[in-house]
Amino acid sequence: MKRRMFLMSGALAAPAIVPGPVLGQVPREREKDFRILVGFEAGGGADAVARAIAVQLQRRTSRRVRVENKTGTYGAMPGEVVRKGAPDGADLALLSSTTLVSRLANKDFPYDPAKDLVPVMQAGTFPIALAVAPALPVGNFDEYLKWLKEDDPDRRKIAVSSNTTFVHVFNVLLKQAVGETLEPVQYRGVLPVLADMRDGKIPATVNTLTSLLPPHRGKRVRILLTTGGQRLKAAPNIPTATELGFPRLDMEEWFGFLVAPKTPQSTVADLNDTLRRVMEDPEMVGLMSPLGLTVKTSTPEELTALIGAHRKLWQARMEYTGVALANGATGIPLPTSP
Repeated sequence: MKRRMFLMSGALAAPAIVPGPVLGQVPREREKDFRILVGFEAGGGADAVARAIAVQLQRRTSRRVRVENKTGTYGAMPGEVVRKGAPDGADLALLSSTTLVSRLANKDFPYDPAKDLVPVMQAGTFPIALAVAPALPVGNFDEYLKWLKEDDPDRRKIAVSSNTTFVHVFNVLLKQAVGETLEPVQYRGVLPVLADMRDGKIPATVNTLTSLLPPHRGKRVRILLTTGGQRLKAAPNIPTATELGFPRLDMEEWFGFLVAPKTPQSTVADLNDTLRRVMEDPEMVGLMSPLGLTVKTSTPEELTALIGAHRKLWQARMEYTGVALANGATGIPLPTSP
């Protein structure tokens, strides 16, 4: 009896054991849902890439991952949302270089990615593609150029949803080569472009390969050329612009993850490590190829350098072709050959 009383009194007197954090466990304040923010509508190329990444990121971290579509001009809205958000790494802007280059030619672009955001990792590369509506009576780029020469100004319309600067540069080279230019029509995403191409309202589009390769396979558009340095394994029958006589259109674009300013370096490093493991997984590489994305990762520092180099490259390209920069510069004289 005395022994039982002693044990009971000892148990009552013992301090309560409060479970503490397990070694290596992420603190509670960092256990927020991840959000991957995309600047275009659901169903487009960037959205498809983001949703594939979200599934794998959720599996690897056991944290819920949501994809949110923040549509707007140039596809720039994700960066604006992240720029004003909490510096905790939970919100990830998935931005394309085609969006960022629009800042060079548009004074209303809302931020400077090199100064207002923190680069985390490059996700992959892709070329630009030029595609026509399947109903058009053209089977290749030369036939498209001949079709353009018919006396119908509507034939020269071309839909664009992100990199309007590309069309400006392309127009200069096209003018020199065949005496024709295209009239860019701005859209907020690829789905309305596809709808208008289906309905005969616009004959062609310039967009990312990630947006056009799936509908090309589904015969909703016909891709006539890409800007890659060589033909892609995922699209071996599509010629490059260089093959067709436009070597200055040898362009490789990319997706990158960026987060809010003042995000701690340790958080950025952790995100980079996690995202690299996700993207470099063979399963993910296999998922990205049919979407037109070649997986290519980087360190935060490498992405920072890539953003700067990409901006200089496009600025030089614009100056060389005489396309005005946003600061009003007119560039150097036009080249005499494409």
